[in-house]
Amino acid sequence: MSSSPTPASPSPNRWLLPLVVFVVALGIRLLGIGWGLPSDRHQQSFHPDEPVVWFYSQQIQPAAFDFTPGFYNYGTLYLTALKVATDVTAGYTGGGLDPQKPEEAWKFVGRSHMAGRWISALAGSATALLALLILRRFTNDLGAVCGGLFVAFAPAHVVHSRFQTVDVLAAFLIALSAYFALRIIPVLHVEEKWNPVKLAILSGTFAGLSAGTKYTGILCLLTLWVAVLGGGVSGKWRVALAGTGAAILAFLISTPGILLETKQFLDGFMYETKHVKEGHGLIFEGTSSGFVFHLANLFFGAGLLMGLFGLIGLFGATYRKHWWAIALAAFFVPYYIVIAGAEVKFIRYTFPLYIGLAIGFGWLMGTARNKGGTWHAIVALGLLGLGGIFGGGLQTAAKYSTWMMRPDPRDLAGDYLRSAGGSIGLVSDPWFYTPSIHPPLGRRLIYEAGMPMVGLAPFGEYLDRLTANLEAPQIIRYVPVNSDGTRDLKARVDWDERLLTDSMPQYVVYSSFENEGLDRIGRLSNPSPAGKTTFDRAKTFMDRLRSEYTLDRVFGAGEPMIHDMMYVQPRLWVWKRKPDL
Repeated sequence: MSSSPTPASPSPNRWLLPLVVFVVALGIRLLGIGWGLPSDRHQQSFHPDEPVVWFYSQQIQPAAFDFTPGFYNYGTLYLTALKVATDVTAGYTGGGLDPQKPEEAWKFVGRSHMAGRWISALAGSATALLALLILRRFTNDLGAVCGGLFVAFAPAHVVHSRFQTVDVLAAFLIALSAYFALRIIPVLHVEEKWNPVKLAILSGTFAGLSAGTKYTGILCLLTLWVAVLGGGVSGKWRVALAGTGAAILAFLISTPGILLETKQFLDGFMYETKHVKEGHGLIFEGTSSGFVFHLANLFFGAGLLMGLFGLIGLFGATYRKHWWAIALAAFFVPYYIVIAGAEVKFIRYTFPLYIGLAIGFGWLMGTARNKGGTWHAIVALGLLGLGGIFGGGLQTAAKYSTWMMRPDPRDLAGDYLRSAGGSIGLVSDPWFYTPSIHPPLGRRLIYEAGMPMVGLAPFGEYLDRLTANLEAPQIIRYVPVNSDGTRDLKARVDWDERLLTDSMPQYVVYSSFENEGLDRIGRLSNPSPAGKTTFDRAKTFMDRLRSEYTLDRVFGAGEPMIHDMMYVQPRLWVWKRKPDL
């Protein structure tokens, strides 16, 4: 078995490098952290999941020892942390929801989103720190810092560290579990002060907490088991069982609904399992296999060169029989197989793989530095990759950060449409992608998911209010009318040509979320019935739109986007009715 490069000897300033990496990672993540929060222009976050996650977090009552939200698509840990953060926010920022001031509700929800985003930002920054700390056992300072900066600069990780969602915290807990697991493996010139049982319990605890955030986190127990197997410790079974028991206990404590609301837990768990197998609407229809798709996600999310170097480093070290790399690969490969076999292929699903890539990247950089000579070309290329010369890295993270600090295309489109005057047609129900024309316009999900909030009317009632022209400019979402004159909400469809022929709005606006994937579906030889129906309806709509309207304005970047990166920079097209029609 090969030995890893000898780590640099401890120095009095050994704490400086971890501190610098953490501060750099956090500083980047705080840029644009206020993006898309509810405001006086739009009363729902521009991130579609934030209102849902926040709503269910509010069902938890820590003071009453009630940790059962009734929602188990995810574990309960992040929801509990968000509820605590929300309560602290209420205590220090003037209270929570006030039934006497229903129109102020969105302000408190926005402050709560910000508290949840801080959880993600801190977890994301700490993941970069952990990459450095892990690498410091197996390579030199250059490699350790490069591994930390891999996570600190990874564009997808940076962007999602500004969201009030579960993914970054779950990945951080996986990294923390790996950190303690890998300390079980003895390293030359590194004295381990904690015994293997204690390390295994800590590793297992954080594996269980990760599963209590997103269920797939339990797979990081594989790293612990392999580390114990190759760690040269006595009583391997005892150590492995201690870690496994700690994981089960931590999972049950963080998600007690598995015992207290077993039926609801099973319903939520099975729904999420079925959902990822069947797909997410039409978003991923006709895309490549998950094995290829997620490889592209990794290269986009971190950078092509950094992703390649990370894979080369991780599996090169595995080939050389470095036991720490084998332990990381023991999680990396099964987890990749799990997400690659699913039909839902969000880039955020790849975040748990970043710790393995970061350590592989850092080890390769440290090894190349130790070898010297022509190997320094690897170091130079890696540093250029961190800077983003070959895509990803700091340069791409800076681009997305700039977008998140500037006015959002939805606000810009809303400003234009309000000033232009005239009725505005929507091709689908208003949601997070809709321009900020009326402040409450994008709150669709709150209505349809049965989430009553202070001051909100049912969705149909609100839609009637808009289409009845009680607010200007008038919003037209075409809804067929029954014979008795009532609106048939169940009969409404997206891309309904009757919006143009019957309602004839002055303007029509749609976003890159609404036409996402339609061109791809149109090229499929055998699309799904739902895909074919939607494509045909959209084609008919667009043919008439081009004949009766002219493209008036386009807001947002024009480059191709990955769905859950497009949240921060969608594209919106505004069409204006021709004056002679």
